[in-house]
Amino acid sequence: MRGRNWLVRRVERRLGPDLGRLRYVASSLRIYWKALIPCLLVGFLFGSIAEFVSPLRSTREAGHFSDPVLFVVASTLTGLVLWTMTLLGSFRKILVFDQGIVAKYSQKSTRLVFPWTDLVPGTLKAVTTADNTDPDRRLVARNKVSLGAGGRNAVVFQARDTFWVFATNEDPGPLVTAIQGAMRDTGTPGAGLTAAGALPAVVLTGPTALD
Repeated sequence: MRGRNWLVRRVERRLGPDLGRLRYVASSLRIYWKALIPCLLVGFLFGSIAEFVSPLRSTREAGHFSDPVLFVVASTLTGLVLWTMTLLGSFRKILVFDQGIVAKYSQKSTRLVFPWTDLVPGTLKAVTTADNTDPDRRLVARNKVSLGAGGRNAVVFQARDTFWVFATNEDPGPLVTAIQGAMRDTGTPGAGLTAAGALPAVVLTGPTALD
């Protein structure tokens, strides 16, 4: 199954006895390239400060930039390390099991499990935008939480008095179909209503209220 990495397999082993078979893995990816230059600048700032501070147990005189190659390499590596920290929020997945949806599963404290009975029938929808911007930014609700890293498409559903949005660059159709199939196969009340109107994706042209 595409997207079934070691972390997904670990969640599958732990939650499988309660949630059943893993049916589908949807992925969301957004790399924050715009943050690279600011991170590199911060790296050179730290490097410059270090040049004026004598390190402990060192005879090198501070403030002379005596080794420009080392300064450039160390500052660049510092900036790259800072930038790689942004990658922690660049990869998101949502898992569809027989009995529900799992998101934010990297840590037990943040893991979200949505049994099918939590989903409000008729609120499952796929949305997109004509200009390929993130549709999550155009969805308006009193309580809304993003589950994805971003993308030009999104799948939205309501559960626990909150609208949950999974934005992705992938086709939202397979995710919606997997949810519909699992709800139908498990005999979840309202499964037919959930399937109605979920596809094709609605094109958002402006702010759209979910409530």
